[in-house]
Amino acid sequence: MPTNLSLERRRIGVLDIGSNSVRFVIYELFGAHFTAVYNEKVLAGLGSDLRETGRLSEKGKVLAFDSLSRFKAIADAQGLGELLIGATAALRVAKDAPEFIARVKKDIGLDISPVSGKEEARLTAMGMLAADRRAEGLAADLGGASLEFVHVQDTMVDEGVSLKLGPFEMLSSPLSDPENFSDADIKSKIEGKLSQVDFQAFKGQALHLIGGAWRNLASIHQQRHDYPMRTLQAYRLAPQEAKDLAIWAYGEGRQEILDWSGINSRRLETLPYSGYLLEMILERMKPSIVVISTTGLREGLVYDAMEPAMKARDSLMDGCEDLARGNLQAVHFAEPLYDFLKDAAGHFPMTFDLVNENRLRRAACQMAGIGKGLHPDYRADLVFDDVLYAPLANLTHQERAYLALILFSSYTGKSLPSNGAAVEALLNEEARQAARTYGAAMRLAIVATGRSADLLDNFKLSVVDGVLALSVEPSMKALLSGRVRYRLKKLSQLSGLPQESA
Repeated sequence: MPTNLSLERRRIGVLDIGSNSVRFVIYELFGAHFTAVYNEKVLAGLGSDLRETGRLSEKGKVLAFDSLSRFKAIADAQGLGELLIGATAALRVAKDAPEFIARVKKDIGLDISPVSGKEEARLTAMGMLAADRRAEGLAADLGGASLEFVHVQDTMVDEGVSLKLGPFEMLSSPLSDPENFSDADIKSKIEGKLSQVDFQAFKGQALHLIGGAWRNLASIHQQRHDYPMRTLQAYRLAPQEAKDLAIWAYGEGRQEILDWSGINSRRLETLPYSGYLLEMILERMKPSIVVISTTGLREGLVYDAMEPAMKARDSLMDGCEDLARGNLQAVHFAEPLYDFLKDAAGHFPMTFDLVNENRLRRAACQMAGIGKGLHPDYRADLVFDDVLYAPLANLTHQERAYLALILFSSYTGKSLPSNGAAVEALLNEEARQAARTYGAAMRLAIVATGRSADLLDNFKLSVVDGVLALSVEPSMKALLSGRVRYRLKKLSQLSGLPQESA
């Protein structure tokens, strides 16, 4: 796919008005790739009184109104135009919601009319697909007042279902009271609502968990187990791991969770219930894997608003190009570099199936120049960390570590970066060798040409009868320097392919 320099970067604002939080996010879009450049959240607790009064929280209404006024002012100052708005369960069910909605429209100029439960489920699934178009299985989005389920397969989103199963709907205050989790009446009510979902139809599929409560529970799991890659998107838990976490969250770990640092206390008090509910879902569905998604309604609103042609673009490649922007060498060198290496790379060791391997190799080439300007002593490590935590879509944690190691190896012959724990945890020795081999091939091409696409035309990297060879046009023999020959030798050693005799 040739680089499309005509793509315009633009910004769009999103308001997510939930039962627990009100959030304003500004996304910057480049092709199918988008990333948050401003993100502000207020835990207003609009739905915190729903169970007792059926009305919005008075304190929550004040916090939400003031926050929406502030967010509208920021949006106007930024020239964002019309905002995308997703208002959910609390504004769907509260008796006084119409009055609050009318006041916001009159005084602030925002229409915060809620989406339906089914539409919320659909948009949430679209947000999950925006992060990884390969995602399939049952998505479960837990908010303060509701829980949405929707099935996704082959990028198709089924009709979802919305259940009043959020903590504000099911529990009296305090939400974290241990008696809530031994109350037979509460358990019976949850079971009755869950019975509306045919979990057996999804048995053995992936369960995708969406929403702040489950996301924070997963973050605590990462910290307790010293997981080396502290990013939650695509974090995977074996079913038994997820069940153990769920039981711990509302059981013996309940007080530890309530005292956990770095997470707002309003959020913490919902976590034991999120574990209690998760255990029930796991028992009924028996998924093959549990996957955390950090995207949902907000990203779904953005993705859903895209033109079809933009949605069809490869968001990983657009994201890699966006990450490397400002480096004209990468812009003009990326695709020629990939094409130059493609034939020989077919003989290199691989970790994934050929289509996915080539996808990751192309992504690496798109970012071939992101180390520009960095100090040479630290460049490889800095590039590794940048790629490992970059806001790129369509990557598992293993794929992230693999892509980061390729880029690391394009700058250095070291086996591991300083922050090598993620590589050691996620990539076996064969995978590390494969990543380092392709990185070494990139480095060979860069050294041989000085990142000049035109000079690549004078070289040919090939493997004939299992022998690696680099040839050059006779008139350009001077390009085949001792340094280039040294890089070819290193590639030969890593790839396991003997080098053609000089």
